[in-house]
Amino acid sequence: MIHRFPTLVVILSFCIVGCLTEKSEKILETAEANTPQVEEAKPIVAELSLSLAKPNYQPTEPIHLNMTIKTGKFDLLAPYVTAGGTGAFTKLVVKNEAGETIKPKHPITMANESKTLIWKGKEARCIRGIKLGAKTECQVALDNLRTYYDFTSGVYTLQVLMSLKIYRDFLEDQSLQIVEIEREIAEVQGSKKLPTDAKQEVTTRLREEIEYIQSQEKERSDRIYLPLDSYRGSTNLESNIINLNIE
Repeated sequence: MIHRFPTLVVILSFCIVGCLTEKSEKILETAEANTPQVEEAKPIVAELSLSLAKPNYQPTEPIHLNMTIKTGKFDLLAPYVTAGGTGAFTKLVVKNEAGETIKPKHPITMANESKTLIWKGKEARCIRGIKLGAKTECQVALDNLRTYYDFTSGVYTLQVLMSLKIYRDFLEDQSLQIVEIEREIAEVQGSKKLPTDAKQEVTTRLREEIEYIQSQEKERSDRIYLPLDSYRGSTNLESNIINLNIE
C-alpha cells in the first residue's frame, strides 16, 4: 500500500486537471457562442442629396431643384435616363403639411435613347448610358419645379426615390457605316465556307476600313451605350428630405 499511494495521487491529479480543462473549454465555447457577431456594413453604392438655392419662394417664382449623385468606392455604368438628366427626378415625392402626396400636373419623364450596336460580334439592343466614377459627384437638375407642380402657399417636403440599374459593359457610339462593317465582320467570322486565312485577311481589311472612317470623323460622339444583356442588378436609393416654403 505504501508503494501504491503515490501512484493513486498521480492518477487523481490527472483526473482533476482533465476535468478542469474540459470545464474551461466548455466555458470558452459558451463565451464565444454568446459573443454577438458583428455584421460587415454593406458598401455604399451611391447617395442622393437634394438641395434648393433657398428655402423660401414667392408664389410665381421659378423653383430650381438640384440633386447630387455621390458614388461609393466602385465605378458604375448606369442608364443616362436615370442618372444623367431630368429622368433622375421621375420618382420625386412632394408632400404638403398634412403629409399628403401631391400629384404632378404631368409626370416627369425623359426619353430613353436606344440603339442597336455590335457587341461581342453580334447585334445587341443598347440604351444610352453614363459613367459614374468611384467616389465622384454627378449633378442633375430640374430647371423649374413649377413646370410639373401647382403650388399654393404653404410648406412642402421634397424627396427623390430612385431604382439605379447597373450594367457591366458599355460601347462607344458607332456610326451607321461602322455598324454595317461590324455586321460584315461577324458574318465573315461565322462563315463555314471561308478558310481561316481568308477570314483573317478579310477581317483585317475591314478593321482598317473602320479605322479610316473613324479618322475622317471630325467630331466623334462622346456618348456611351449599355448592352441590355450586360445588366447586373439594381439598388434602391432614397435622397434626403428637404423643405420648400411657398409664401
